[in-house]
Amino acid sequence: MNPALDGLALDDFRISVVMPVFSETGTVCTIVEWLRANLGPRLFEVIIVISPRSSQASKDACQGLARTDSSIHILEQQENPGVGRAFREGYARVKGNVVLSMDSDGEMELETIPRMIAEMARSNVGLVVGSRWLPGGGFVGYSPNKRWLNWGFQQLFRVLFRTRVHDLTYGFKLMRAELVRNIVWEATLHEIGCETTLKLIRLGVPVAEVPTTWKARVEGRSSNNFLRNFRYVGMALSILLRGDSNFFFEAQSETTEPERKRDQLQPAGQVTPPNFLRTKRRSVS
Repeated sequence: MNPALDGLALDDFRISVVMPVFSETGTVCTIVEWLRANLGPRLFEVIIVISPRSSQASKDACQGLARTDSSIHILEQQENPGVGRAFREGYARVKGNVVLSMDSDGEMELETIPRMIAEMARSNVGLVVGSRWLPGGGFVGYSPNKRWLNWGFQQLFRVLFRTRVHDLTYGFKLMRAELVRNIVWEATLHEIGCETTLKLIRLGVPVAEVPTTWKARVEGRSSNNFLRNFRYVGMALSILLRGDSNFFFEAQSETTEPERKRDQLQPAGQVTPPNFLRTKRRSVS
């Protein structure tokens, strides 16, 4: 057991789901209904971050969900464009003790979520990644060129970060909220998927994986073009080459409003790591 993280039993999970929305309607409703039905009391809140460029139909669908459930919160993205910015704005407002990051386009396998929860409770890690490259995972309807490129990124990053984690770029993951709240997130676009894994690995946070299958979206259109995939490399090198104390927000006094500080979304410089990482770190398996 990692001494820097308190144990979390299944009954103690209060899950904050952060889900950006660009142009989706039906899939958003399907995902929220599934979460309600399958997570039960563990589902603490759903934070839907709507792009200002979203269609009116998409905005109406999200607002309709919020009207029927007080645990569903709608945020209109303030800094645009960029799914990375959307996740960051959502992260700054989570109130649960576990954060589920996912997309709203139906590409992520919902049945993986209970396995993520069970794995986090069993192994007491800080991060559980949905892995497309583990046995039992995979891709359906993925471009062959993008698949080869993705595989190349995984091999490169595994060597650079000296980790055995198989999927280092996927944005489908479960994180302990104390990590999400205290670490500076900087991605603006889809490189948020690798940032939220690689920074934790760089900090020595224990990571686990469960297999999952990516399936081509059934609604909406992707805002991630092919060349933007290379932003993952820039993000990875930035994380690798900096001291890890640059990843934390400055220590806050009791009178400081946490949300105000987090909303600045800027690196803090050389600071003392928060309590949950002050114990001796160990290598990530």
